[in-house]
Amino acid sequence: MTQSAVKTNGQPTEQKAKMEVVKETKVENAILSLEKRIQKVEELNIVIDKWRKLNEARKNLNGFKLGADGLSSTVVIKDVSGQEFKTSHNIVVETVLTTVKEVLDAKIQEVEDQINFIV
Repeated sequence: MTQSAVKTNGQPTEQKAKMEVVKETKVENAILSLEKRIQKVEELNIVIDKWRKLNEARKNLNGFKLGADGLSSTVVIKDVSGQEFKTSHNIVVETVLTTVKEVLDAKIQEVEDQINFIV
């Protein structure tokens, strides 16, 4: 705002300039073209397939039972070159299962957050 002094009858007075803000809003077409809608459906199908696979993996993991003797369960990890890590240590097996379950739960939540119907 700007102020200016003007003398009226020998007395200075202050006048305040008025400022007006005009906001223009652009209305976008909320209706998507057919091609964009089909693309969104295809993207949603990919996310849903991912969600199904993750849930299937979690279901299989939940059905996994550890033996009471601590030696009947084995974890085997193979790399691309064919090298293998294998252990039957109960604490290692439990830790691997717990970690995999936590990762699956986090990934499932991420995928569920991606499934939405907002344009």
